[in-house]
Amino acid sequence: YGGYLPPKDVIHWMVDAVSKNGTFILDIPGKPDGTIDSKEIAVLDGITEWMQLNSEAIYETRPWKVYGEGPNAVNSGAFQGKSVSKLGEKDIRFTRNKANTVVYAMALGWPKEAFVIESLGTSAATKPGKVENVQLLGTDQKVTWKQTPAGLSIELSKQYRPTVDYAAALKIRIV
Repeated sequence: YGGYLPPKDVIHWMVDAVSKNGTFILDIPGKPDGTIDSKEIAVLDGITEWMQLNSEAIYETRPWKVYGEGPNAVNSGAFQGKSVSKLGEKDIRFTRNKANTVVYAMALGWPKEAFVIESLGTSAATKPGKVENVQLLGTDQKVTWKQTPAGLSIELSKQYRPTVDYAAALKIRIV
């Protein structure tokens, strides 16, 4: 991407910011005539493709009880963009709908194997409630899941992997 932040890193940074009730602003430096170069267009195309499938987990959402879980965090402050590149599929970020009936859990990468979201366990300090359904945004493929005291176990279909797999966004209905 020739000196520009890759779309994956932009998506991860945006998801992290939104999960913390933050605002994400992306600056695209234009030429004097207002046009942008092909590298900038490629970055925007990647962001657009991911957002077309997963925007429900971003737009009109609210922060959940915790912003996320996982081994990595984004450092705050100016010029901290490099910390985003450490984020991976074991880093989960949360948002929720306005009615508080849906939690969106976004794995910041494409999980290669089954994983557990500890914050959604029946014994978790977050007291999430009973999970009624889990859906992978952008597809009607089956998601295998089970809520236990230790967490919400998730296994995504091996047959489905989108062309833009920067983050797997799960829509989790809670009662």
